[in-house]
Amino acid sequence: MIRGFCIFLMVLGHLLDWWIIKQDRWLIFYLFSFLAPIAATGFLLVSGFSAAISYKSSAKKAETSIDITMTQARNIYLIRALLLLGISLIYNTAIALALNDLRWIWAWNVLQTISISLLLAWPLLRTPKYLRIGLGIGLLVLNELLSPFLLTYSGQLNIYGVLFHILYHPIEAFTILSYFAIFIIGTVVGDFFFDINIIKDQKERKNAIKRVFLRTILIVGIIFTSFGIIYRFYDFIYRRTLSAMFYSIGEILILLSVLLYLEEFEKIKPKKRYRFFYYFSFYSFTIYIAHDPLFFIFFQQLNAINIWLAVIGLFVLITLMLKVMHKKLGIKVSLKAQLGILSFIIANKIEQRKSRN
Repeated sequence: MIRGFCIFLMVLGHLLDWWIIKQDRWLIFYLFSFLAPIAATGFLLVSGFSAAISYKSSAKKAETSIDITMTQARNIYLIRALLLLGISLIYNTAIALALNDLRWIWAWNVLQTISISLLLAWPLLRTPKYLRIGLGIGLLVLNELLSPFLLTYSGQLNIYGVLFHILYHPIEAFTILSYFAIFIIGTVVGDFFFDINIIKDQKERKNAIKRVFLRTILIVGIIFTSFGIIYRFYDFIYRRTLSAMFYSIGEILILLSVLLYLEEFEKIKPKKRYRFFYYFSFYSFTIYIAHDPLFFIFFQQLNAINIWLAVIGLFVLITLMLKVMHKKLGIKVSLKAQLGILSFIIANKIEQRKSRN
């Protein structure tokens, strides 16, 4: 639900940014000052959350099954990350050609950031949780100190200008230091969730949820959110600042804890298969790539009132399309699912070639 919520906000933000007339751009600032950091942060944190669960599931299965080894699990994980990186570079190349600017071949879109984060995170997934939390916070602080310095060298042909391009191009996107920090913090939350999820006894499981998520992670979320608001007050509404990062991490941790409590303790009983955000999560990468042509439909043509008619109508249409796609085609049009299948096939072929040799 959180991943679907974040991709929904991301698309909504892009549509408003693309379609609204210049005179009414105030709407973007007031509406998305609080939501934009949450959308970006939430997507990366949940991606780290998922990576940790996938890793621990594979490790557990490798201990008891002859069908998969940790070497195979590692290969599937790394191949999937490399395939995702390849797709992101193709995506960037298309943008670079459209803009007639080859510098955009290397640009931190969400696909590139997640793929690089997956590659960097693999050796860290078996390390202690406190080490990853410390690394994540350390990278956020390092980013806060390094980005203003390197920004002064933007566009220059020297070592600092090249380093700026590698780490921060474009500065308004999913730059690696801050978002890898969020990704790695997400893996810690994923570890906690996996450890709870394997508990079979329902009473023990609920007690663990109360202890870990309601008494620890919820409190950490409140502390992070409070720090983000208090530290350099007002900075938390500007995406990419240290305040915004802590604020948005805290908000996602609070949301995750609350949703988990509501579902586990049956305060709500949603049908997972028919949740609105389920489709946006299931087809998240597909939506991210496919929504770009919408840029041209009403580019800077709508005001602060009629833009909502266009946006709401479009989201109704998208939701209906996703529902039909899910029913008729299922995983066939899910980039995320297809990457997993292709990674598994390639990893198996590598193992078969090794066994023959």
